[in-house]
Amino acid sequence: AGCGKTSTARTYTEEHREVFYVLCSEDMKKGDFVREIARRVGIKTDGSNIRELWGLILDDVVQMQQPLLIFDEADKLTEPVFHYFISLYNKLEDKAGVVFLSTDYICKRFRRGLHYQKPGYKELFSRIGRKFFELEPTTANDVHSICRANGATEQKMIDKIVAEAAGDEYDLRRVKKTIHREKRKEA
Repeated sequence: AGCGKTSTARTYTEEHREVFYVLCSEDMKKGDFVREIARRVGIKTDGSNIRELWGLILDDVVQMQQPLLIFDEADKLTEPVFHYFISLYNKLEDKAGVVFLSTDYICKRFRRGLHYQKPGYKELFSRIGRKFFELEPTTANDVHSICRANGATEQKMIDKIVAEAAGDEYDLRRVKKTIHREKRKEA
């Protein structure tokens, strides 16, 4: 948490064609999930049922040159919604990239699902390559670079921001707020 996954994904989505960012949440039902993907892909949801929309989404994405679907906070989805990823992978295998962004909770969820032989987990784990990629923790050097990129160039200000960030495990949400606060003080 706080290492910049969401900001990076949103920036990447803005800068590339055929990249679709979907923010997931624990209160999403199947219909909410499918409609959100459809909306992101550019499909009108009026007058279509969920099954039809799901087919339209998959058919549209398959036609694209290099599509990428980014699901942020995918670990928060309920089991019924989570199972949609099996059909997504089946239809889009070798035709689209799919990325899950999550805290390390996704590993625990998969371990439990596999241990208790919950439906779908074995298939999904196979489809994601049986591997999770952990991000390196944010460091003082990262905070320093972020300060400079956001117009905080005075060394005294940067040192103060880095020192404050160290107490918060270099959480980039805190860094962002601190940079804005320090720049307001300076202005």
